[in-house]
Amino acid sequence: MRGVSLEEITSATRIGPRFLQALENERWNELPGGVFNRGFVKAIAHYLGIDEEALLGEYTLATGDAGTPSASVPRPIARTAPLPLNEPKTPWITWVLAVVVIAAIVAGGILLWRRHVAKRNAARPAAVISVAPANGDSH
Repeated sequence: MRGVSLEEITSATRIGPRFLQALENERWNELPGGVFNRGFVKAIAHYLGIDEEALLGEYTLATGDAGTPSASVPRPIARTAPLPLNEPKTPWITWVLAVVVIAAIVAGGILLWRRHVAKRNAARPAAVISVAPANGDSH
């Protein structure tokens, strides 16, 4: 009707050409069914600039598929038990292991630094301290 090719609609909406042909020729049994069909109709209407609700109404009249209430109106999910409030995303054991690993790295670094300082001090020659007599005697 609008002079748009099947290939253009396929690339714009990502709906397979066989589904587009089935919609165009009203071969409803060749469509996947359920919310997919209504999604196809909405995507095509949006691409062509047609009122989505009007085209969905025409689709509903032609197929008798009124859709499911959950597809058009979101309903709250019934919960059987309350959710825990502050549930950690990672187990506490992960944090304990991380602290232990960090502590081991720090302790190892301290021990290596002390060894390095001890070796450096042992390699230096002892400083010779000479004391000059205070009264000017040079014996």
